[in-house]
Amino acid sequence: MAEININPAEMVAKQEKRANPRVEELKASLRLLYKNRLALVGLIIVAIYYFIMVLDFAYPPWLGVPNLNSIYVFTRTYGIVQTPISPFVLSNGLPYILGGTQYNIALLPAMLGALRFDLGVSTLVVAIGAAVGITVGTVSAYLGGVVDEIIMRVTDIFFSIPFLVLAVAVTALVAHGAGGGLNGLILALIIVWWPIYARLSRSLALSTKSLNFVEAARAAGSSKARNIFVHIMPNVLSPAFVQMSLDIGSVVLIFATLFFLGVIPISALSAPPELGVLINYSVGQAGYASNLFFLGFWWTFLFPGLFLLVFTVAANLLGDGLRDILDPKLRR
Repeated sequence: MAEININPAEMVAKQEKRANPRVEELKASLRLLYKNRLALVGLIIVAIYYFIMVLDFAYPPWLGVPNLNSIYVFTRTYGIVQTPISPFVLSNGLPYILGGTQYNIALLPAMLGALRFDLGVSTLVVAIGAAVGITVGTVSAYLGGVVDEIIMRVTDIFFSIPFLVLAVAVTALVAHGAGGGLNGLILALIIVWWPIYARLSRSLALSTKSLNFVEAARAAGSSKARNIFVHIMPNVLSPAFVQMSLDIGSVVLIFATLFFLGVIPISALSAPPELGVLINYSVGQAGYASNLFFLGFWWTFLFPGLFLLVFTVAANLLGDGLRDILDPKLRR
């Protein structure tokens, strides 16, 4: 009989590999992400934006943004309207390389400081909306019957109305009851956003609850709460994370649009540091609207708009890449 040679080190390595499937799965995901160059570029850009946001939270003067410990302290001229400073002029210092608004706000540091407001609020809206929607959708799919029917009809009402129109209407309705302003806007966006995750999680939970391991858990006496939150919900989270990465860019865009449209009233002295507010300054203040497109005050809406566009595109590239990475067919 032939002698079998067993390498102890090889056996240990194989055992460790079997003992750490999550580590191997993470490595495989990172390899797929590296191969998807567009998703990798999107990840890098999104990481840079979030790094700027964290840096602004830690110490705003590092970005050249003075006195933003309170997000509503934004201007430095206290109502004195000045002529916008042209871009690419360094005589007023590096912060004015992209010019200034008609209130003499340095555009570059204002754009960087706005990320703390835009990304912070948008991340909060997506996180809370996803948590509520995933919970409601999973419970709805598992319980079925009248509960499922009622929840799905409610989500149908939300999906039947154009999203921006619904966001404006809910913001106007909720803002007064929530104390107005920012709190009302955040609450309105959460109310508008949760049905997306409820519908997504319900469809995934319906296919998961009929699998053998869920049936086995039910037969073993597992409670409904345990089946929902331990056995079914973890299988819903991966696609939900992909949707969240896509929604971050969308919520930032919607958030800026609502401020640009003036859903929340803004003024030169109380406006929050927000990209939509910066763009709004270019088209309706101090009589500049009539000659904006003819006398060259283009930088006051072009640069904040491009800054917003780059993040939105990067977030969508990252979301598309994550969707491909988490696709079981591609992983095989």
